[in-house]
Amino acid sequence: MTKKAAGIANEVRLEIVRTLEWMKEQTKVLSDGELNYLVDEILNFGKEKEIFVTGKGRSGLVARAFAMRLAHLGYRVRILGEDTAPPVKKGDLFLVVSGGGENRKEETKIAKNLGATIVVVTSYPESTLGRLADICLVIRGREKEGAAVPYRDRRMRGLPVLALGTSFEDYCLIVFDSIIGYVAADQGQSESDLQDRHTPLQL
Repeated sequence: MTKKAAGIANEVRLEIVRTLEWMKEQTKVLSDGELNYLVDEILNFGKEKEIFVTGKGRSGLVARAFAMRLAHLGYRVRILGEDTAPPVKKGDLFLVVSGGGENRKEETKIAKNLGATIVVVTSYPESTLGRLADICLVIRGREKEGAAVPYRDRRMRGLPVLALGTSFEDYCLIVFDSIIGYVAADQGQSESDLQDRHTPLQL
């Protein structure tokens, strides 16, 4: 093992700590009003209606992960664009994850015109999607200001080195999973309840 290789694990651990510290700071500035509004909407959403989720790239993967857990809670959740998904209709919930707030905007405009409640999770509430939202949950991490700062310089400043908006997506996942935990507890559901709705088929 080279001298450089011997220190790699410690450097990676430092990156993990920086990332967790960054997330801890973001938790302090999450809007109570936005979070309350979104969780309340989910708690009071009729399970006979559909929740549609969408996003592009890694944001889309985070949206799909949230959709899976909502389904485990017993909600009717569909991924926008799937061949078997029904049409969006009035009273449905339409959730789009987009760090920059400009992806899936045409689909979101259509869903809004159809009468769906629009939930947008983004770093930019003033974006196109932010302006379309009925509920906008602002999660930082897609800031453009530091885009030109080399990763080595970010490390020297004690900032996390997370490529291409990863901080937004990672923190979204933590926020979503925390919401799932709260809703499950509020509804009196158990791990067994969620497991019963988890697909047992593994191909």
